[in-house]
Amino acid sequence: MEINGLSLQGFRAFVEEKEGKVKGSDFAGILEEFIKWVNSQQKQSKEIREAVLSGEDIPLHRMVVEFEKAGVALNLLIEIRNRLLEGFQELMRMQV
Repeated sequence: MEINGLSLQGFRAFVEEKEGKVKGSDFAGILEEFIKWVNSQQKQSKEIREAVLSGEDIPLHRMVVEFEKAGVALNLLIEIRNRLLEGFQELMRMQV
């Protein structure tokens, strides 16, 4: 089993994979696809949690990995939102 380090390589691979599938490869389209991907990670985490609570035999390490993946994806999305808001606020403070 290969373990990848935390870096921007995963996000770059996600963007490169989606560039051909997203209409026009514009920023809004990529952001929309990323939000959908984060949502699917959250849903997958919830499904595993429900399966564990219902008594299914799911390895502990798989559950922890899925929870962490969902958490990291959500934190990345929150940071992207924060940076976009900071950039917008900076633009609004500029004098014309």
